[in-house]
Amino acid sequence: MIEKQTVRLERREKEPNSVFHVTIVGAACSGKSTILNALQDRGFSVHVEPDNPVFPLFLENPKKYAFQNQLHKTTQLMQLEILDTKAEGLSDPHFRESGVLATDIYNRYLHDQGLIREDQFAYLLWLYNHHLTTFPTPDLVVYLHADDDTIRDRAIKRDGLVAHDPHELQPYWDRLLGELKERGVPVFRVNTGKHLVEATQQLILGEVERLKKEKRSLRPDVRTPVVRQFRFETTRPQ
Repeated sequence: MIEKQTVRLERREKEPNSVFHVTIVGAACSGKSTILNALQDRGFSVHVEPDNPVFPLFLENPKKYAFQNQLHKTTQLMQLEILDTKAEGLSDPHFRESGVLATDIYNRYLHDQGLIREDQFAYLLWLYNHHLTTFPTPDLVVYLHADDDTIRDRAIKRDGLVAHDPHELQPYWDRLLGELKERGVPVFRVNTGKHLVEATQQLILGEVERLKKEKRSLRPDVRTPVVRQFRFETTRPQ
């Protein structure tokens, strides 16, 4: 038996280009919708949070509808992110508003406020963890925030109300962002009170390009293991 070793090389340009997914998160009035609309106007594909029909009921009776509101929102966003994995025609990068990640903020907050029971919270947490371990995490999470005066001015211009106090939610955001970093998910913070819409877009796109370049530089040479080919030689009986 004679062993012949060959090395198969594959060119990088033949590899499929995967879409770079960016999730933009932040508290109410942090500027998510404004930035996403501006990115969409520039030609990027954007998926915003769908309307939640349970939310008005939650505002009227938080104790009764907190769990139903969070369950409906979670399943809505899970479906959207699952469809993203098969979607065609997405821009690179592709942007998503909040996503399943943000549901953990409100699940924990409402549980701590006594509006979601222990068993209900356990189920929501199972859904959240199942999704994060089953489907790819974002390539970048952008956390938008602003100073108190800016948040207040934006809330007044919108309708004067926000569902939850941003100050009370901040520790939950800090916890989530810390966990994402531990998981190796890049987190990029932008203060939309200091940066106008155009500047915020440029900061985000600049970070995307930096991470994509870093990812390319860290990619090893595309070589498959040695392929061993065997040729058997038979000897005829004398």
